[in-house]
Amino acid sequence: MEYLYCEKMNRQLCFNGDYIYACTVGNNTKSNSNLIIKENYNGEPFDIEQFFVEREQIKKDAKNGKIVENCEGCHYLQLRDWDNIGTGRKIDYILISNYKRCNSRCTYCISRSDYNPKKDKDPETYNIIPIIKDMIEKGYVTADTKFDFAGGECTLYSNFEELLFLLINSGIKNIIIHSNAIIYSKAIEEGIKTGKVSICVSTDSGEKKTHEKVKGVKTYSKVWHNIKKYNQVKPENGDNTVSVKYILVEKINDNPKEIESWLKKVKSIGVKRVRFNADNDIFIKYQSSNEHNHPYLAQIIILTEFFVKRANFYNIEYELDYNIDAAYKMLNVKMPNG
Repeated sequence: MEYLYCEKMNRQLCFNGDYIYACTVGNNTKSNSNLIIKENYNGEPFDIEQFFVEREQIKKDAKNGKIVENCEGCHYLQLRDWDNIGTGRKIDYILISNYKRCNSRCTYCISRSDYNPKKDKDPETYNIIPIIKDMIEKGYVTADTKFDFAGGECTLYSNFEELLFLLINSGIKNIIIHSNAIIYSKAIEEGIKTGKVSICVSTDSGEKKTHEKVKGVKTYSKVWHNIKKYNQVKPENGDNTVSVKYILVEKINDNPKEIESWLKKVKSIGVKRVRFNADNDIFIKYQSSNEHNHPYLAQIIILTEFFVKRANFYNIEYELDYNIDAAYKMLNVKMPNG
């Protein structure tokens, strides 16, 4: 039997500040909110069995035509037979984002007003290591579980290195680090060597002045230098998986000249993979005003088509992220193959 549902609902855990979410793409929903699993969370023991019971009820409701309120209107809901998909007691994806410390002030960051990067000690929410250890020991997390570090800036998180090595030594095969690369991390370098860790750095510009406008700090040269160093690390097996990301920000870097300059910079330091996305604020603004056909969404598609054409020209692998996907879906336009 086919019904609307999403694999994120019962296969993901997103530790984001003092919330646990099922996903972090709430800008795609009618309410512009995420599916909350727990709020006011501060690292206390987490009942995974109860989580699965609740997820199963959500799936049962979806089969009966009732979508949980926070997911209504989401572009990631798919009409298919979900009965035998996402069963069992295993988490496919875990986002680690339970910290807010950062040493940059990106204009698109939803947490930019929650911390002061000039302070030596910014508050952290809790130590997530005991929670992850418990899930590993009980088999909810396996070698195939994908871990994703976002932020805040993970290299400033006091438990970062210990947690990263815990995952590596536990046999986790797919660990993604999102970092601004202002600090060069030997732990990340060692992780890349194992072939289990990849790093993605959002640089968002090819030119120094634009980089400073988007990131709010003067770290252009340092960041590209560190990306190059990461890219020179040779994994034990397979290729280096360093990637660089570009997030479109309205009226700052949303033009072909900047995108072209960025791709040239990527090519010049030998990075083979890039990602392309758009500022989340764009979608919050247009969703809240019901402007699904707003001209700027069409502009995102025009810039994406330019990006794809030039990435192919430079022979750089690319991935289009969820906000680009949302723009295409909102305007009912077919996405390019990435």
